[in-house]
Amino acid sequence: MKAVRWARAVHCLRRAPLATLLAASLAGQLSAADRGLLHQLHARIADTSLFTIGDDPNEPLHGVIGAVLTDDALIIAEESTHSLRFHDRTTGRLIRAVGQKGEGPGDYGNLDLLQAVGDRLYTFDSWLMRVTVRDRAGEVERTVRIQPWGDYNVAEVEGIFPDGSMLVSGLVFGWADRPTIQRDERGLSRYDADGNFIGALGRYPGYEYYSSPESKRIYPYRRETFVVVVGDRYHIVDNKDPAIATFDAAGRLIRELPPDVPTEPTRLTRAGRDSLPELDGVDRDDLPRYYPFYGRTQAVGESLWVPHYRGLVPDGGSAWSVYSPEGDHVGRVIASERLRVLAVDRNVVAVLRVDELDVQTVELRRIVRR
Repeated sequence: MKAVRWARAVHCLRRAPLATLLAASLAGQLSAADRGLLHQLHARIADTSLFTIGDDPNEPLHGVIGAVLTDDALIIAEESTHSLRFHDRTTGRLIRAVGQKGEGPGDYGNLDLLQAVGDRLYTFDSWLMRVTVRDRAGEVERTVRIQPWGDYNVAEVEGIFPDGSMLVSGLVFGWADRPTIQRDERGLSRYDADGNFIGALGRYPGYEYYSSPESKRIYPYRRETFVVVVGDRYHIVDNKDPAIATFDAAGRLIRELPPDVPTEPTRLTRAGRDSLPELDGVDRDDLPRYYPFYGRTQAVGESLWVPHYRGLVPDGGSAWSVYSPEGDHVGRVIASERLRVLAVDRNVVAVLRVDELDVQTVELRRIVRR
């Protein structure tokens, strides 16, 4: 609970069929009573796909960073082509792509974020330091510049609130003067819809990495922190702390989400320890000794999806704890293979698969009750 206590200190600076209830929970539309019924509900992602995108050698996918499901389209954000790809939701056929590498309106230097808020699509470009706002058809409405505040020299948009204001993290990028395992302290702030700084919200520890005067490297099982906006709240998830801190848009700690995983850490196996790299100037005892609790956490639609660390999922599959916009635990979803969930709409889900050759495909599948 140490990371949560630190976060708290600096920030206080209708009865329906179960399948219907699950679909409503994933869309963030459950009443409190219905969420109570769903507390123990388990669901799974079907093994078969409705369609697959990226399996055609003439139209491969690479660098998928997110997706959105609308009534008639699956929109995929692809960093490698600096574009948003609009696919027919029924067939998977590519309808159009918007965006390209460049600096003009609608262009990207480095596409890092795709989020749907209301009837708008928001993207963030970490190279050009700007947010692009599009309508659901992909037409550019406006762009907003984001400047770091205070002493920070890097700013990243973590998510967009319903009113169009933004949660922004800041850090100081630099090089270590000696080999070390480093975990930068990051700041959080809120910017308005026009990119103006509103106020600082506190600080939190970032992810661990190896840093030296010559290089920076990441390594397995390291400690990571994910900051995720869901509705008018945001969550700070430390992958080695089972409790998840939830804050309102003003940075006030609201609650700690109930863990849906065993709260005792699991030691790395011998194979896990042997897989850790040799890092010049760093004692191996300073490298991880325990598996994380969680994988990369993200907002999916109007819900928070917290992946259980894949090394602890039986049979090499996937499992997610799903929380409502208010932070209530509404159930657990599993899959028989390793997948990343990108978007959910009612009882269908867009997932990212990466094979042993690092080939990426996006599939549309159904969610069914176990």
